[in-house]
Amino acid sequence: MKNRIAQLKASHWDTLSATEQKTILRSAWILVPLLMYGLLWQPAHEALPKLQAALPQLRAQADQMQALAGQAQSLRQQPQLAVLDSDALKIAVERSAKEANLPLLVVPGEQNSVRISADSIAFAQWLQWQHTLESAQHIRVASAMLVASPEPGMVRVQATLTNGADL
Repeated sequence: MKNRIAQLKASHWDTLSATEQKTILRSAWILVPLLMYGLLWQPAHEALPKLQAALPQLRAQADQMQALAGQAQSLRQQPQLAVLDSDALKIAVERSAKEANLPLLVVPGEQNSVRISADSIAFAQWLQWQHTLESAQHIRVASAMLVASPEPGMVRVQATLTNGADL
């Protein structure tokens, strides 16, 4: 490497006159600080306020990612829910409806679902039962049609329930 530099010096630098060499050295003393300012210090100086403004948001995103990673880890460690077939789902829904005193007609539906219907039940009681059914047995409403009855607070219900086979 030293030989290569010596060759370049001999072939180019040494061929210049002393005045040309001094002019190039003086120009280098002027240009190097200007280049350092223009290429290093000035872009960094302009970017600093932007980076300082973005830092709290990036830290909040990192904290959120850490929280989501912890949540994902805890979800991975939870046991997978057993998927009930239509008959087992029908039995579970009938038992839950009986406990809640809901007069529902429960019919096995398509794969891993049941269809329920009732002519007139209290809407608040229906909502409470759905919440209990979902939180306790992981049975959720796939589709529902509720029609208001002539009596206040009463509805006619037709719904399809599933326990998560299609999730």
